[in-house]
Amino acid sequence: MKIKYLLLFLPFLTSCYKNNLYVQHEKMDRNYLASTHVGTPDYRQQHPPDGQTLSIAWDFPLSVYRENLNMILTVRFWDNKQDIFSNKITRKRGYLRYKFQDDTDDKSKKILTYKIDIFNEDGTLVDEWKHQFWKELIEINEDEDINSRIEEAKAF
Repeated sequence: MKIKYLLLFLPFLTSCYKNNLYVQHEKMDRNYLASTHVGTPDYRQQHPPDGQTLSIAWDFPLSVYRENLNMILTVRFWDNKQDIFSNKITRKRGYLRYKFQDDTDDKSKKILTYKIDIFNEDGTLVDEWKHQFWKELIEINEDEDINSRIEEAKAF
């Protein structure tokens, strides 16, 4: 009987887990405040936060951590502008939280998509996390003559 249970759980015991990055994207509003849920007085209830948070946690194997890792976060907003943040990873296990406040009437600073890249000191990509809508941004040079580009494309 014990052998049956051992065979049943053996696949779970032998599997490996590769992901070293964990990312969570949340909306900040009145429900973000703990005082909303427990009913305690809070001066921030008068002007609750409005925006989004991006929480990034990591847990790298020691062999990978010793490669002096750097994290590059690229955030693209609904207006197709990008912000790039760079952080040196100083601990094997840790987290960062980015808050994107949206207290203005302009709602174009809401997060559309994001990508996290982890590089070692040699510049080699160690790990990455891409939002499901992430695509590389295509930048068009407005000074370039579009008609000449169309003619070049037709020549092929």
